[in-house]
Amino acid sequence: MVDGITPERVREIVAMADRPVLRNLLITRGYHHLTLAMAQVLGSADFAWPIFAVWASKQAGQFIREEELGAWVSTLLAARMPAALDSLALRAPIRRALTQIARHVMGGNTVVFAELGVAFAAFSAAFAEPAGRTEERLADVVGLFSEGPSLPDELTVAADGTLERRQQGGQTMVREALVYYFSALHEPRPAVRAELVLLANGLCGLHEQTRLQPYIAGALAAPLAELPAAEGGLIGAALATVVRRAATELMMTMALPGQVLRLGLDLPAPPGRPLWPEELARLEHPRLLQLTEELGAYEARERGLGLADRVEDWLRLGGQEVQGSGADDWSRLGDRMRYIFEYFRSRQRDDSLLAPPFSAAQEQDMLAGRVPAGPL
Repeated sequence: MVDGITPERVREIVAMADRPVLRNLLITRGYHHLTLAMAQVLGSADFAWPIFAVWASKQAGQFIREEELGAWVSTLLAARMPAALDSLALRAPIRRALTQIARHVMGGNTVVFAELGVAFAAFSAAFAEPAGRTEERLADVVGLFSEGPSLPDELTVAADGTLERRQQGGQTMVREALVYYFSALHEPRPAVRAELVLLANGLCGLHEQTRLQPYIAGALAAPLAELPAAEGGLIGAALATVVRRAATELMMTMALPGQVLRLGLDLPAPPGRPLWPEELARLEHPRLLQLTEELGAYEARERGLGLADRVEDWLRLGGQEVQGSGADDWSRLGDRMRYIFEYFRSRQRDDSLLAPPFSAAQEQDMLAGRVPAGPL
């Protein structure tokens, strides 16, 4: 087990409600160490879902540390409305909007780690030794999660602005993903193993993005709720537009080692690599094909199954970017998942994403209970 990221440690981190910034940093670090643990189990050819969660959680930290989002808003305001920054009356509603955005992002970041962090911690511990990779042990790991469809959390904002949530549905997709990761452990054919891992990654992604729906939509709606036009007339409406734009641009940006993805644009190939790894250039697993069709992420005629008329012609694969993959509205689950699945497929074998998200000195500070100084 790498660095003791156990289910118990996941729960300890989730419980740090009084230290949200440090909690996010430890979640990001935790995903990295779970990535390494899963690589020890699955091998280092195909990377499991936590490798993508590292960089998504690191991006979420920019919202949770409100000063960074605030600096972005201030830059936009200074360019568009210089006088607005001098008005004390406008600072309070801006701060409320930033706080609500941070609360929604923080809630989503924590909810996903509480669930999938436990799943990968349990899986990597259970199957660390080849002799223990049995169907009986798989049943124990899968049994940690409930049957039922993935549903969005029920989310309400309390009078004091805090979020109150109630989990709905079940975790059948998580259970299914764990079974496919287990199958990949025993699969000697590289292309088949790659498809099994991609299928498991896609199911994890769809489950967590479904759970996240109210958190993402709430974060993007917060400026409109906290900066109504009535509060400041035309200035209030303009402020709401600027804050929402800043939140949307940050939310639709993904900083990766050596590259920044703009999620509203078509997904480019990894630097110096083809768009698809050879093992995933053509997908054949029936359940994987079903999932890609559900997500609108794969041109059916590429599969040779005679379903071309059911898929829009604008999604073309095989070039240096995935045509039509860019998300128009990140608050829509379908837009997100189309992009996310293609991103998983393109980067599943990209070992540049193994780079640690923090320096060794920063990790030491986190483990000592301190938020590191300087850029994070």
